[in-house]
Amino acid sequence: MFTQLFRVADPTQDLRHIQRQFDRLFSDWANPMQQRRVAGPAFDVFDDGPSYRLVADVPGLRAEELEVEVTEDGLTVRGTRTLEVPEGFTARRRERKGLDLSRSFTFPTKLDAENVEATLAHGVLTITLGKRADAKPRTITVQAA
Repeated sequence: MFTQLFRVADPTQDLRHIQRQFDRLFSDWANPMQQRRVAGPAFDVFDDGPSYRLVADVPGLRAEELEVEVTEDGLTVRGTRTLEVPEGFTARRRERKGLDLSRSFTFPTKLDAENVEATLAHGVLTITLGKRADAKPRTITVQAA
């Protein structure tokens, strides 16, 4: 029913990846317990006419750690994962890090901010965004003269 409209890609991704690697190298060396910030997960965006559907893998995040903000022009997804030391334990080594992620999207049509649904199941976030009625394409019947 849904057809893939486009895969959101960033043309400067390689350059930013190298920059993140250098930042991580010096950040990890200076403060190995620091929380890491990443741009966010890769999203697939689908369009079925009356709505958009966005799908992303967000393993390790719970629903309460995710925030979805919708305006008529776009969408922002934020997430925060904090790693806590279990009660009665002391952290001796930490290879897993907390993270803050954020992704924003703009769409060519206006969104219906009241008609939004977000679900998280088995580490997969699915967001369905309805298009505003005045933004949906209309089909006009051609009359023969």
